[in-house]
Amino acid sequence: MPIILQHLFAIGGFHGILLFCLLTIGSDNTKANKILGVWCLFLGLFFLGILVNVQTSLNIFSFFIGWNVYLPASFGALLYLYCRQAITDRSFSSADILHVLPVLACYLLNIDDLFTAAEIKLSWATAPADNNSSLQLSQWIIYSQAFIYLGFSFQMVRKYQRAAKNNLADFNPEIFRWIWILLILTLSVWSFKLVSSSETLYFLSVISDLVIIFLIYGVALAQWRNPKLFKINKIEEISASIQDTQTNNAQTNSSAAGLLDSSTRESISTRVKQFMDEEHAYKDSQLNLLRLAQLIGVSTHHLSEALNQHQGKNFYQFINDYRVNYVREMLAQQQTAKILDLAMTAGFSSKSTFNAVFKQTTGLSPTQYRQKLTNTTD
Repeated sequence: MPIILQHLFAIGGFHGILLFCLLTIGSDNTKANKILGVWCLFLGLFFLGILVNVQTSLNIFSFFIGWNVYLPASFGALLYLYCRQAITDRSFSSADILHVLPVLACYLLNIDDLFTAAEIKLSWATAPADNNSSLQLSQWIIYSQAFIYLGFSFQMVRKYQRAAKNNLADFNPEIFRWIWILLILTLSVWSFKLVSSSETLYFLSVISDLVIIFLIYGVALAQWRNPKLFKINKIEEISASIQDTQTNNAQTNSSAAGLLDSSTRESISTRVKQFMDEEHAYKDSQLNLLRLAQLIGVSTHHLSEALNQHQGKNFYQFINDYRVNYVREMLAQQQTAKILDLAMTAGFSSKSTFNAVFKQTTGLSPTQYRQKLTNTTD
């Protein structure tokens, strides 16, 4: 192995252990922090183990040859659990213990080899056998769990994103964009690892290792600085409605007419628009679909369908259009007002959410929009 790679793997290994300490020690660390910390630890030990595996002479570390090889069998579950906890911070259940099965199976399959004498393990490391069925089965488990858990993660994030858009108005849309980037990059890494299993494409495996180091450690540092990096407030309160929302959407999408007749949808749509115009309910930063449905006296399903079918918007778009339009009107009328004050009055609860929603709606940042208004006036 080139010396530069050895140095990179050594640095990556020790950084993983350091991040594990940062993300698990201290009362401020969330469940997501601790899961990510464990992932960093396993990554660090995996890369340090590579340095042990390439040694050519016996030393005090020779017994640990091969112990790192099966750690990646835990990476799929750690990704899934991290995404879940980062978004919801929900409590763990007894069923979560099942996520250790892939990595546990790999170690049990190879337990005899792992406890073999260091001299024999060293000979395997320098000239590995190709017909080791336990090792081959473990490799199959490692790749299978990675893609299976990626599928679970994609499905889960899509569920939460859909539920958030249909039920909440006050969350930063950038959160899901970054989570999707994390998942897509992880999928790319595992795909590269899969196709680089042959000797001729070894460089792809090395590139994948370096990408995963920078990717996971980068997320870990961001998560350490902001334990609520991907947290969606109040998502726990609507988590029970995710399945109901999906069922309702499926029923609505299965028929162009939806569940309600057009006159009922129009009536509900008129009522909600009138209520928003008169009561300015969008200024309530805690407003969600359930609360609005209660205020106008309809069910959440009927309100959601009226917004989707008649307004052509989900709840998130409907409420934030009102909020952004309010800020735009105030910017035109009050040229010296502080933008953040206007945002808070409009119902936004944080600067980051306001900036992201405003740019998503208008294509300009609030500052750019004000500057455009000033230039137009001049």
